[in-house]
Amino acid sequence: MTAAADDEEIALRADKLYAARAALAETEAGPRRLGVAELVQFLSDPGRSLSMDEQRMLFADPRLRADYRRLKAQLSVAELPALAAASAGDVDARRFDGGTVRIHASRVAGQVYVVLQVNSAANPPRAILLEGAGGELVKRVLPPCNAAGEIMIVLDRANAPDQAFLRLLAEPTTTGLFLS
Repeated sequence: MTAAADDEEIALRADKLYAARAALAETEAGPRRLGVAELVQFLSDPGRSLSMDEQRMLFADPRLRADYRRLKAQLSVAELPALAAASAGDVDARRFDGGTVRIHASRVAGQVYVVLQVNSAANPPRAILLEGAGGELVKRVLPPCNAAGEIMIVLDRANAPDQAFLRLLAEPTTTGLFLS
C-alpha cells in the first residue's frame, strides 16, 4: 500500500471510531428506573434496600404501587398491623399473627433491645419491613432465631438507621411485614 492509501484508511477508521463513540455518548444510561424485578429483589433479598429515589419512584407510580402491594402479599410470612386508632404515643409491645414484638431499654446507656417472639421457630422470618404512615420504608435483616422462637436485635440510639427502625416500630400507625 502507498502512504496516501494508508492515510486514507487511517482517516476512515478514525471516522468510524468517532461515530461509534458519539453514538455511545448519546445513549448514556438515563436515570435508573424501578420496576417489578427490583421490587421482587427488594422483598426477597433481606440485604437489599430501596434508595430514597427508588422510594419516591415507587410511591409516585400507582401501577408500581399496586404491583408492590401484590408482591408483598405473596412474599410475606406475617403482617404487623397498625394499632387501634385509640393508641396514643409510642408503644413498646405489638402483637401480630404468629408472635409478638417488644421493645426493652437496656442497662447500657443508649442501647435498646427489640425482642421478636415467633410461634414457629422452625420457619422464622429473615427480615422485617416497616412502613410508616408517611411512606417511609425501613427494612432490617433479622438475626437467627433461637430454639425458643426468640429473635433479639440490639439497637444503638446514636445510630441513625437504628433510630429510624425504632421510631417506626414504636409508632402505632406503622405497618410491617415479616419476610422469609
